[in-house]
Amino acid sequence: MVDFNQIYKMAMDVVNYMISSRGYIEPNTTVCVILTKTGRVFNGVSHNEVHAEVEAVRNMQGFNETAVEAMILVDANSRLALLPCINCIRYIISLNPVNAGAMVNMPDRPVPFQEIMAQNQGAPMMQTPSNRNSAQHAQFQQIPVSATRSSMVVTGRSKSALLSGKVNNLLAAAKEEEESAEDIALMKELTESTQKKKGLLGGLFGKK
Repeated sequence: MVDFNQIYKMAMDVVNYMISSRGYIEPNTTVCVILTKTGRVFNGVSHNEVHAEVEAVRNMQGFNETAVEAMILVDANSRLALLPCINCIRYIISLNPVNAGAMVNMPDRPVPFQEIMAQNQGAPMMQTPSNRNSAQHAQFQQIPVSATRSSMVVTGRSKSALLSGKVNNLLAAAKEEEESAEDIALMKELTESTQKKKGLLGGLFGKK
C-alpha cells in the first residue's frame, strides 16, 4: 500500500508541472492521482464541470484498467488533501466491485471507500468543483511541498490542457521578445538622430 507522502508527492508533481507550464492555476482546480491494482499510476485535472476523479478514471480506462488500489485528491491552490466527491466514488465502484475496498489517502490515515459511502448515504447526486468539499478544508493540515520533482504520468485531456498552456506561454514570450527588439531599434534610431542634430548645431555655431 502506497503511503500518503508518496502519492501526495505524485499529485504535487502534477501541480508543479501545471504552474511551470501555465504560470498560474485557475480557482477550484483539483488534481487526482489513482494507483491501480496492477501498480500503474494515472492522474486527472478538473476542467469545466468534470471532476479530477472522473478525468483520472477516464485515463485509467484508456489503458483497460478498472481496479483501484488507492487514490488522492488535492486542491491545486491550497494543496490540501480532500475527500473525493461521493458521486465520483459511486461511479468508480460501479466500474469494478473490488473498488469498494479502495482507499483514499489522507494525512491522518487511509479512508476506505465504504466509510465515505456510509457517511454520505442519501447525499445529493450533483456536486460541482466550485462548492465541493468546502467544509473539509479545515480538517486536514497542509503538507509541505518537496522542491524536488519525480517522474509522473500526464495522460488524456490533462496533457492537452497543460501543453496548450505551455504553447500560450511560449507565444507570449516570443511577442515580448519581438517588442523588445522593436524598442531597441527605436532607441537606436532616436540616438542617431540626436547625435546628427548635435553635430549640425556644432557646425553652425562653432564657426567664427
